[in-house]
Amino acid sequence: MKAMITGMNGTVAPYVYKELKKRNIDVVIWNREEVSIDSEKVVFDFIKETNPDLFFHIATGPVEWIKYIAKATNELGVKLLFTSSVSVFSEKGTGPYDIQSVPNSEEDYGRYKIAGENSVKEHNPDAFITRLGWQIGSTTGSNDMFDFLEKEQEENGFIEASSKWYPSCSFLKDTAKTIVDVALEYKPDTYLVNSNKNYSFYDIVNHLKEKNRTNWEIHEIISFVRDDRMYDNRIKIKDLF
Repeated sequence: MKAMITGMNGTVAPYVYKELKKRNIDVVIWNREEVSIDSEKVVFDFIKETNPDLFFHIATGPVEWIKYIAKATNELGVKLLFTSSVSVFSEKGTGPYDIQSVPNSEEDYGRYKIAGENSVKEHNPDAFITRLGWQIGSTTGSNDMFDFLEKEQEENGFIEASSKWYPSCSFLKDTAKTIVDVALEYKPDTYLVNSNKNYSFYDIVNHLKEKNRTNWEIHEIISFVRDDRMYDNRIKIKDLF
């Protein structure tokens, strides 16, 4: 079996790559410096020549690129999985969210992901969409929660964490496993991927401090009140803690 993957310079794709290799799946990396994303013909020809069984579109990029990938994978019979985000839901509202919740973000990133989802659904109805929460790694230098917390501590000397905010989040390894499971074992649909069922952001930061033995100084706040948890009982993913 062969998979193609985009986004290897990002946060999630390298973990999906490792998960695929662990399952003995050959992986082709889309290098945008070598293969254009601006031509529908180039996109189609590259996918056709590579002939993957699975396509994991994890990168950010123009919505037109998403459209080209969706059309090509649909025509060529390649399984497509597109990663979306909890950010499709409005920051002015609150959850929890389930599969019936309607995407309504006013923010640029959320609107971009909504447009991506819609393009995928229009041009490849048999695609998989996984909405992800805030990812948690264990090192700095990446766009995840641990890196954010390390920067907050370094810049401010402390971390403010709300005990009234319940984010959607998962460890990167668990997210990667779930993404591959969905592509291999699930039926085409939109899925909500979240490991956090019970914990506030304040709880999570304290757990991470203990787990990683950091010297974070954590200040509890209650001024930020929101529930961003996503629930989808079809998804099997490890609980956060």
